[in-house]
Amino acid sequence: MTPDVMVAVEEIRQAFPDHKVDAEEEPQGGAYVVVHELSIGDAYVPPSSWVGFLIPFQYPRAEVYPHFIDGAVKRADGGPHGGGFSGPTSWRDLSVIQVSRKSNRWDSLSDTAATKLAKVLDWMRSE
Repeated sequence: MTPDVMVAVEEIRQAFPDHKVDAEEEPQGGAYVVVHELSIGDAYVPPSSWVGFLIPFQYPRAEVYPHFIDGAVKRADGGPHGGGFSGPTSWRDLSVIQVSRKSNRWDSLSDTAATKLAKVLDWMRSE
């Protein structure tokens, strides 16, 4: 992992201290990250999921996008997932739902992988 990616993984661990964080180096120097048992909101069944994503080797000059949740997650009301969700699809040999929340104004000086994850979770909880 590049030094910046290693810092990002540590920041995620600090931002989500009560959650298991798995990080696996990818060949270019980025990291595949999975944060376990995160609350995604009562609009979903189950109301928690792991969230996975790639921190690219270009980080922090490239944003962390997209994020993925367990493909078994359903809407509690039985309806389809709305805009910003796609799938089921696969990511790293797992059935997943892709959560697309692009940051059009990604700022490498202030935006981090940890804050992006927090924003994605906040958005999901408000849906």
